[in-house]
Amino acid sequence: MDERRGFWAGAAAVAMMTGMAVPAAHAQEVSFIGGGAKGAWTRALTAMSECLRQNSDIRATVTPTQGGMDAFMKVQTGRGQFTLNYQSVITAAWGGKAPFKSRLRNMLAVGSAESLAIAHFVVSKRSGIRSLSDMAGKSVAAGPVGSVTRDIAGGFLRKVGVMDKINAANVSSSEMNAFLKDGKIDGWIWLGGVPTPAATEAAASGDVVFLDIGKELESSGFLRENPFFRKVVQPAGSYPNIDYAWTSFGQNGILIVHKDVPENVVYNVAKTLWSDACVSYLTGNLRSLSAMKDSPVAGLAFPLHPGAAKLWKEKGLDISKVPALRAK
Repeated sequence: MDERRGFWAGAAAVAMMTGMAVPAAHAQEVSFIGGGAKGAWTRALTAMSECLRQNSDIRATVTPTQGGMDAFMKVQTGRGQFTLNYQSVITAAWGGKAPFKSRLRNMLAVGSAESLAIAHFVVSKRSGIRSLSDMAGKSVAAGPVGSVTRDIAGGFLRKVGVMDKINAANVSSSEMNAFLKDGKIDGWIWLGGVPTPAATEAAASGDVVFLDIGKELESSGFLRENPFFRKVVQPAGSYPNIDYAWTSFGQNGILIVHKDVPENVVYNVAKTLWSDACVSYLTGNLRSLSAMKDSPVAGLAFPLHPGAAKLWKEKGLDISKVPALRAK
C-alpha cells in the first residue's frame, strides 16, 4: 500500500513539476488533459506522464477537468494536446451526431490504450431496485454533468425509456458511495474497468446489488445502433459479495491528440508509451491500461495522427482498415 501511495504521489509531483530531470532547453513539453481530478483517465495520464519522464526527454503536464467531455472539448478547441476518450464519443463528434451539433474533427487517434470500461449499475438493497424499470421515481447518479459516463449512460437509459423517469442526481464519482450509504441516492452508474475502485468499495459493504441489464440490451437494440459497445458478462465473484453473474456493456478507451500537434511529437510520445519498458510499467501499475498489450490500431474507426501512423507502420502493423486522414 505504501508503495502505491508513493507511486501516485511521485507521479502527481512529476505532473506538476515538469522538466526537472532534464534542462528545459532539451525537454519536449506536452499537455495531457484528464477527466475528473480523481478519475481513471487522470490517473492513467499521470502514470503515462511518469513513464515519459523515466524513459525519454518528454515532459507532460497533467491537467484534470470537470470530466471526460470537458477534457474532450478542451483538446478539440486546442486548449490541450492529448487525452483519453471512448471511440463512441469521438466518432459521434466526427459525424456531428448527438450530443454534438456539428462535425468536430480536430482530434485524431494515437492508439487504443484503456481496456474495456464496463457500465456499472449499482443500487442499494434497500432501494428495492432490481431492474432498470424499477428506477422510475428513484434518485440515481447517472454520472456527473460534463462526464462521458453521463452522456453514455444517459443515452442508454433514454433508449430503454428510463432516463426521463428517474431523478438524475449530479454527483461526482468520489461522492457516489457516501451519498448511497446516507440514502441521498438510490443508485449510481459509472463506466470503468473491472475492478473499478468505487464499485469495489460499494460491493465490500454488502449493501448493494449490481443490476443485470442483459434483457434491456437485447430488447432496446442499443448494441446494434452503437457498434463500438459490446455485451459483457461479468462472472460471479467479480466483486466482493457479488456471488452472481451480471451483464452490461463496455468499450475500450483511445488515446487521442489534437490534429495540429507536430508529427514528430506524437511519434515520440507514442514510441515511448508503447515501448516494452512503458507497457510493462503502465500495465503493471494500472490494470485499466492492459489494452496497451494488444494492437493499438485494432477496431479504430477514425483516422490516426500522421505521427502515430508512421510509428505503427514502422512496427509492421496493418493500418489499412483504419479510415484514412483526407485533406480538406
